[in-house]
Amino acid sequence: MIQQFVKSAVCAGLLISGSAAAITWGKPDSGEHPNVGTLLFVQNGVGFFSCTGTMISPRVMLTAAHCVAGAGSINDVTYVRFQDDALEGLSEASSLSSWLETDWMATETVIPHPQWTDYGEFPMTYDIGVVILSEPYTPSNGFASLPPLDFLENLKGRDRQVFEVVGYGRQGTLPPTEMNDYEKYKGKVRLLEVYSELNGNGEASAKFSNNPGVNGGGGTCYGDSGGPTFYKDSNLLVAVTSFGWAKNGNCVGNDFNYRTDVQDAITFIEDVLAQYGDE
Repeated sequence: MIQQFVKSAVCAGLLISGSAAAITWGKPDSGEHPNVGTLLFVQNGVGFFSCTGTMISPRVMLTAAHCVAGAGSINDVTYVRFQDDALEGLSEASSLSSWLETDWMATETVIPHPQWTDYGEFPMTYDIGVVILSEPYTPSNGFASLPPLDFLENLKGRDRQVFEVVGYGRQGTLPPTEMNDYEKYKGKVRLLEVYSELNGNGEASAKFSNNPGVNGGGGTCYGDSGGPTFYKDSNLLVAVTSFGWAKNGNCVGNDFNYRTDVQDAITFIEDVLAQYGDE
């Protein structure tokens, strides 16, 4: 049984807080992943909340389903930004609304996986979704690439492989507070399991390490759901941060990141790209 179920959406300052996931004991991204951004959104009249996402085409940002829909409804409004410091310019702005309108990118719509039910079918979560930008954005490091079917199953020596997670949120505090730092960080994690009852026997989420500070490792905590899990130091996006199994409220335990190499995810992404991918 999960001791603490952590899903994303945490905000800072005048933003309303909720529970989530963010990079702990990692390093500043320092411009390495301009294709990774943060999103601010309102769900069911409540917010703002925040998540992370990754550009996979000029207008399509891949993220978690719970970052784009909750309680059966898609976000009321969603903004996207790619700066390393997501709060840049806020202190000088005349109002929150003017800052969002001038410093953030508008979005056309958001789309959760059609079978997403707020974890209602756990462990088959279908926790994957997209944000459709109003205008195209081309990051300097290119768009994230996606793996072939069953990439993680077929990865040789996968228990020794190192992956990189990227996101905006709380860093270096155990136990964490429910407030983001809102700076883009990266951290190293290891793949622990592809198959288990807790992750839908591999058809939903893969289990990754979350031991911040241990042997130089990193992890996710409050503020980073929907962010990418990259294979090694590549642009290959193999999963998005979904939920965590933590102990005593601390961000130490295991992460379960929704795989992009399972058929449910591949079909969903292909359908979205067929409609929005070339715009």
